[in-house]
Amino acid sequence: MMTPDQCRAHLTRLEISQQAFARLVGITPQHFRKMLRQVDPLEIPRAVELLLPLLTPARIRRLVRELEADQD
Repeated sequence: MMTPDQCRAHLTRLEISQQAFARLVGITPQHFRKMLRQVDPLEIPRAVELLLPLLTPARIRRLVRELEADQD
């Protein structure tokens, strides 16, 4: 099970904010923040746990650009 600290470390490695990653995976930034809080965090979904190690900063940038283009 991924810990909030491990999740934050992946976000740092990927150079993406919590808010941007939440939008990318289709959850609200508020819900994502609750998963990463220090006290009584929500469980990090298995899909997020499996996805984060597979991503690269370049892939994240491309996915964010695609998401933003779809929203225009």
